[in-house]
Amino acid sequence: MSSDFRRLLSWPAAFAILFIAIPPLLFYSHPSSFWANTDYEPLGLGDALNLAYRLADFCIYPAVGMSDHPGVPFYFMSWLALALTGYPVASKAPGFFSAVIDHVESYHQASVWLGALMGGAGVYIFARTARNLVPPGVIAIGLLAWVTSTPATLLMFTTPSIESFGMLINGLFFYTLVQIAYDRDISRGVTVLAACVSAFAYLNKLSYINVSLALSVTGILNLVFRGAGPSLIIRRCALFTLTSLGVILAVGCLVIGWSEFTLLLRFHRGIIFSSGLYVNGEQFIVSATDVWHAVAAIPRDRAFAMLLAPVVGGFLAAGGFLAARRGPQHIPVAVICIGAGLASVLVAVSVLKHYDLHYTAGVSPTLPATAVASYLLVKSWGYRIRIVEAAVAAAAILLMAYQTAPPLIAALKARTDATELAAADLQEIDAQRADDKRPVAFLYRVPFSWCGEGSVIFNASVPRLKDEDIESRRKMFSASAAGLSNREIGAYLIDKHYFPTAESVRGSSNLTLLEPKPVTFENGDRLIELRTAFLLIRR
Repeated sequence: MSSDFRRLLSWPAAFAILFIAIPPLLFYSHPSSFWANTDYEPLGLGDALNLAYRLADFCIYPAVGMSDHPGVPFYFMSWLALALTGYPVASKAPGFFSAVIDHVESYHQASVWLGALMGGAGVYIFARTARNLVPPGVIAIGLLAWVTSTPATLLMFTTPSIESFGMLINGLFFYTLVQIAYDRDISRGVTVLAACVSAFAYLNKLSYINVSLALSVTGILNLVFRGAGPSLIIRRCALFTLTSLGVILAVGCLVIGWSEFTLLLRFHRGIIFSSGLYVNGEQFIVSATDVWHAVAAIPRDRAFAMLLAPVVGGFLAAGGFLAARRGPQHIPVAVICIGAGLASVLVAVSVLKHYDLHYTAGVSPTLPATAVASYLLVKSWGYRIRIVEAAVAAAAILLMAYQTAPPLIAALKARTDATELAAADLQEIDAQRADDKRPVAFLYRVPFSWCGEGSVIFNASVPRLKDEDIESRRKMFSASAAGLSNREIGAYLIDKHYFPTAESVRGSSNLTLLEPKPVTFENGDRLIELRTAFLLIRR
């Protein structure tokens, strides 16, 4: 019993528990509305409702939320948050959607805790794997580099999203990488494990294909370094490929749905072969201009991970090949260094191709593995890490934390402010329209529930849920909600992030941003500036 208790209180568990406490602490210290954050909140709720209605109706409704970045783990985590809120299965009677919306903040809190648990699970897997290879201090430095190297890391945990699984995926990747490195018998079991982790990474998001590529390359190199024959290499490559593709295909058909899965594949093809954010560039594959803009944005965004990952990763990949030439006893270190280095370089390159700050949350989770690999590589050359080097690493961590903490806190405060300002704006809207009974349409992306509900309904893709929304949202609704946009609308709410001035509203050719049927300012309309939005009242 005492030995089990000591294992429970081990370094890996301590690191995991410490991390799990951070996202909820940030969330509760800077409270914000579910509707005042990012697009991931309504996407997750749409996913959760999709599964709740699938379970209720025994019908595989289209999972539109998984038709671009699949986000399959995020899909199930969102449903679990909804289940913990008390709504695991949709009711047959009307009113289920309204009840969920009434308790959306409870769902919001549950999703934050679950996102933190996913991160903590990744920390535990990584630390438990690394503790047999390096001292706890190296593990701590790697994990701190992950947390402090970009403000997006913790920001994406206060907004649970696809990126919340980055550390879990990289923890599984590192565990699998170590298994490959010490797999002297080149067993089928390790190959199948690598294929499943590879599929899991891809089914989260395309940019995590760096895990698939790194595992496949290191698996082949491990075979070559250990002198395996061509026949064995072909068999293991075939086993890895067939297993990985088989898992992806099975999930695509049974969970995502075939039509959405084919849309997903076309979208991924566009990401690979097209340039520009959201594949809107004119160049083939990559635009040099976009890359230079991304490089210029890195220091402004304090995204140090985008510098550390390719530099340290390139050093490790080169050092790993040199280590492999020194003899069979150095093969495990060589494989770990090459795998960790490739994963870091590849993910940095993919994010640089389509750069945005929140994407860097997928780069930073590669840094813990590179910290361990760097220690192993230096140690394999007989160099002993002294207190000076440890002090330099600690100073670098503190410097990054000093740089990334202010934008992180500023982003959280902005969400809190938006929540408070939106509440005040709602009172003003009611006052301005006290004698006007015409319905109000909320345009993308004002911080009000009626706007976000349209995205939730769209991603849920359940016909009877759409019908319920049409019947229950007569006076206020999202302009993008199907079946509602054709009503005679008396006023529009226009987000000031996209249209910051009255002149920009009056001069816009389409205030909806996303909808094909344009909404424009017309002569005789009245425009009232609120705190978070403009209220456009039709004549």
